[in-house]
Amino acid sequence: MTAANPESPEKRLASIRARLEAALQEPSSTISGALTGLEADVASVCTAIPDLPSKEAHALAPEMKHVIGLLELLSEAMAQKAAEEPPSSDSANLRRKAAAAYGSKGRR
Repeated sequence: MTAANPESPEKRLASIRARLEAALQEPSSTISGALTGLEADVASVCTAIPDLPSKEAHALAPEMKHVIGLLELLSEAMAQKAAEEPPSSDSANLRRKAAAAYGSKGRR
């Protein structure tokens, strides 16, 4: 799905919810690209809501709240997974660590 997808916001929101629930069941799917395009899909729903009749837009509120909760849970799961992984030895990571170490002492 993309922002140009003609599906109704309800269907797009249901698809987003299903993808987030699947990602929470299998956190490694976030790495495999299962959530590719999620940001665009969320943006397309958010962009479409103001154009809906008020009654329809308000009817989406509970589902939107649920999706927001799923996003928060996924964010926490991804942060926990990242914390559990051994630090990468790539040069960009080493530069970030060095910058953080020097930056915390106020030196440049």
